[in-house]
Amino acid sequence: MAVSFFLLTDFGTTDPYVAQMKGVLATLAPHHPIFDITHTVSAHNITQAAFFLDSTIDHLPPYSITICVVDPGVGTTRDILCMVIGSRTILAPDNGCLSLLHARYKKAQVYRIKQNQLPLKYTAHSCTFHGRTLFSPLAADIANFITQQPSVREHVTPVPFSKNSTQDCKKENHTAEKTCSDFMLDSYMEKRGYALAENIICQRESTAQEHDNTIHTHVLHIDTFGNVVLNLPIPKWHKRIERGGELTVSTQTKRALQYITAYAELKHNQIGIICGSQGYLEIACNMCSATELLNLSLGDHVTIHLSTSPELN
Repeated sequence: MAVSFFLLTDFGTTDPYVAQMKGVLATLAPHHPIFDITHTVSAHNITQAAFFLDSTIDHLPPYSITICVVDPGVGTTRDILCMVIGSRTILAPDNGCLSLLHARYKKAQVYRIKQNQLPLKYTAHSCTFHGRTLFSPLAADIANFITQQPSVREHVTPVPFSKNSTQDCKKENHTAEKTCSDFMLDSYMEKRGYALAENIICQRESTAQEHDNTIHTHVLHIDTFGNVVLNLPIPKWHKRIERGGELTVSTQTKRALQYITAYAELKHNQIGIICGSQGYLEIACNMCSATELLNLSLGDHVTIHLSTSPELN
């Protein structure tokens, strides 16, 4: 089973930054394919990056290494985190990018890698581009280490995806089981002197709250169709919303909100809330933009009012 790289950044596609990261990876780990998750995370938007990581990781192949570089703290001494979920590895700055994954996979191991611990031949100091000078060489080093392990070299048949990769609405929480990849990285981390992180930085706005039949949430992402993804994970919130009685949504105005299971259930300019394909509840319309109707932007606060109390559900 080949190790593969997946890149997630806020670099855009105008500048040569993504190609430079890929060039380092292709030079130091030439036998491993490189894929893009997206490079259009809103600039410096750590919460949106956390959402993209959380919504994507279950669909990646075994022995994948995801490199997340949404890093307003570049050039500082902030640490690098290495999270291991089953046979998947995620590298990200310690700035909150792992918030949602850490909330969902509470038992997953997270290693703290300090910049002055990086003994890699090809790493270098940079004031502005740790993606190229630190993250890419580190990812290549991990990939080469994994590839050298007999259990990986002998693995030539495809490994099934996780349960989450084939279902549209994630309505159950899943715990990452410790696999041979975990044990391999245990030895790698011990060899390099990287310790498990006792705590990591998490974004405060990553968690929605309910008070007096009102859910306080915010916008994680707005997709190409204008659907508004809220920080309401389906496993925790879908039953509460579904059984919430009459719903209204408040942004700059207050509008009726309908719980739906398909966009076609909505009439023109009606607003609904649906279990989205990315594992979170979304506000949507039928063949029009919910974000335009509600005048919403990334990070905006949204309140959803329910007519029934939790104890009545």
